[in-house]
Amino acid sequence: MAPRAFISFEMEDQWARNFLSQQAKDKNNLIEFVDYSVKNPWDTSWKTECKIRISRTRGTIVLIGETTWQSDAVLWEIAESNRQGHFIFGIQVSSTATYRVPAGLPSTSVIRWDFDQIVQWLGTWT
Repeated sequence: MAPRAFISFEMEDQWARNFLSQQAKDKNNLIEFVDYSVKNPWDTSWKTECKIRISRTRGTIVLIGETTWQSDAVLWEIAESNRQGHFIFGIQVSSTATYRVPAGLPSTSVIRWDFDQIVQWLGTWT
């Protein structure tokens, strides 16, 4: 069974989170993403909820789109994942553009969208 992952993304890139989840269902593998998204991200308790949800996972996948680098929520989720000592990697959501990597996410831990490579990275979370 693959480890659970928290998926951090800017709301404008929700399509990418949905696509990643669908790819996991369509491929013949053991990858399944559990939706840990906070439904009301700007509710006063969202950080508390995120801390709990991140703690229930082995690591964080950051979906990197055009404005991800400036998202306060994504930056906080990266910092919290690092604070908890979790694994973390990023995925560029565009096949033709390379977007700025958010602070706290090492550029050496960013890959292009390739589901087989995503599975490989998750396999290192032991």
